[in-house]
Amino acid sequence: MQEVLKGTLEADGIIFGTLIYFYGMTAQAKAIMDRTYAICLRGAQLSNKTGGIIAVAGGIGLMDAIKDWYFYIAINHMAPASYIGAYASERGAIKEKEREMKMAWELGRQMVQLVDSGWRFPE
Repeated sequence: MQEVLKGTLEADGIIFGTLIYFYGMTAQAKAIMDRTYAICLRGAQLSNKTGGIIAVAGGIGLMDAIKDWYFYIAINHMAPASYIGAYASERGAIKEKEREMKMAWELGRQMVQLVDSGWRFPE
């Protein structure tokens, strides 16, 4: 977790990604959310970073996880980029979805533009 925290603090933008298991984000994704709470208490450490989301599900639960990540981004005063929600029922099947792969590339481009714009959360 220390490496994740260090990378999170050094990054200008963060794409939060998760698979959806049993109607919600993975335990590892939730742990990131929970464990970064401590750094956020020390003075809005994630404020003014850009946040995007990628979530892939085989069934229901996709939008709930995206909503949770968007609340996380807003609460931490981050600039919200877009999100990608996709459905794939087999390991690696998402790579065959041309539209979703293009959207992932566009999300990265959008995040670079937001970072470069110098967006700041109002004080």
